[in-house]
Amino acid sequence: MSKPVAAPPDSGESRWPIRPLHLTLIGLLYLIFSLLWLLGGDRMLILWAGGATPPLLVEMLKDLLVVSAGGILLYLLLRVYGNVVRLRINQVQDLRLARIEEQARRTRDALENRVRERTAELLAINQTLEQQVAARTQVEIALSDSEERFRQLAEHIREVFWVYGIAEERLLYVSPAYEEIWGRPVQGFHERPLDWIEAVYADDRQRVHAAHVARQQLGSLDEEYRIVRPDGAIRWIRDRGFPVRDEAGYIYRIAGLAEDITAHRLAEDQLRRQQVELAQMARLRLAVELASNLAHELNQPLAAIVAYTQAGLALLRQDQADPRALTGALDAVVHQGLRAGEIIRHLRELVQKHPDARAALDLNASLRAVVHYAQLELRQAHVVLNLELAGNLPPVLGDDIQIQLAVLYLARNAIEAMQDAEEPRRLTIRTALQNSGMALVTLADTGHGFSADTADRLFQPFFSTKPGGMGLGLSVSRSIIESQGGELWATPNPDGGVSFHFILPIYGRRHE
Repeated sequence: MSKPVAAPPDSGESRWPIRPLHLTLIGLLYLIFSLLWLLGGDRMLILWAGGATPPLLVEMLKDLLVVSAGGILLYLLLRVYGNVVRLRINQVQDLRLARIEEQARRTRDALENRVRERTAELLAINQTLEQQVAARTQVEIALSDSEERFRQLAEHIREVFWVYGIAEERLLYVSPAYEEIWGRPVQGFHERPLDWIEAVYADDRQRVHAAHVARQQLGSLDEEYRIVRPDGAIRWIRDRGFPVRDEAGYIYRIAGLAEDITAHRLAEDQLRRQQVELAQMARLRLAVELASNLAHELNQPLAAIVAYTQAGLALLRQDQADPRALTGALDAVVHQGLRAGEIIRHLRELVQKHPDARAALDLNASLRAVVHYAQLELRQAHVVLNLELAGNLPPVLGDDIQIQLAVLYLARNAIEAMQDAEEPRRLTIRTALQNSGMALVTLADTGHGFSADTADRLFQPFFSTKPGGMGLGLSVSRSIIESQGGELWATPNPDGGVSFHFILPIYGRRHE
């Protein structure tokens, strides 16, 4: 609130207060004096001068009085006017001062409001800063805890954890597991940053170095290589790295794990050797299996050769042998000999084929070959064979011999399952192309099927539902199909019997 304006102190010039009544009295006195002067001014002067005053002196006195009265009146008027002007000036000054004080009051109020607002802002800012400090403290505590947990984790994991700085162009951190896997001290690594690459096997060193140089641009790494420990031992390492990005999304570090996969690689090598041995055994087994079937086919041309040879000899013993009949008998011998040679050649190819012969193959042709081998068993078991082969089936990736052996085992299992079944005994072999890009093969029989309690053990080694059965056919078939990148399973048929299904990858198509 504004304070009341104080009246200015009275000066010596303003002690006579000027009011309208004063102005009226001055005017009235001047009027009376003028009337008296007009009525008796000359007489009064004569009387004042002693009655014998010359006219000139009277005029002079008269003029003196007029000038004196006029001066007094002028003084009074000027005094009154000055007071009026001073009063007006004081009023103007009082008004201006009041305006200034009002402006000052408003300015003071605005400043006070601004101060209050600024104070509130400062309090809010201070509160925010306190909250930020508290949050930062909590973050620092959490970060410290995280760093401690990270340190404990990095120091206790079996893999080597490493961090590479892009700007620094060097490894910033290597976990203590480096000493266990590389057989070299961590301190020596920090003193000699390239010590780890010098331990890489000579044949792998250039490839590994190129991969680690490329990681700066790619931000990732996934390499397998060998290292040589100080004791001469060779270890297999899988080194993987992934990018670490800042808030702007730029890669500023690369973190990774170096894992000792020696045991895994040895297991893979052992498995690979076992697969090769399995393939070799499969071919020998297939040769044995086919020998019994091919023996029947081989006996036929051999018997024919013997018969035609005997007929030729009989013709030669005759005195008048018919050359045309003798020529026909010899042609038949040659034909049957070539047939027997073809059978033997095919058997030799099966046995001598390279153990790792996965390539593009015509699955339908392989199935027809298996059916040809199993014709004798099918006829003996009175089994009717139905082939439903897809005409648009693309080539599959696999080993022809191993796939034939697996199908032969499945077909033989189906024939044996239908030995005691009622006729008609039917074996259906069909192929189809799945939407997933896999070739599907199905062998469906009309045998007795299998019970629910045996479904889970159907492919277990040495499990058989047939008396005297070895229980290896289905197990070997599954192992073969899975080694070819496929899958084998069985489902019961609605009208009895079992359907065995397996899938194989299409050649040239990538499967996850």
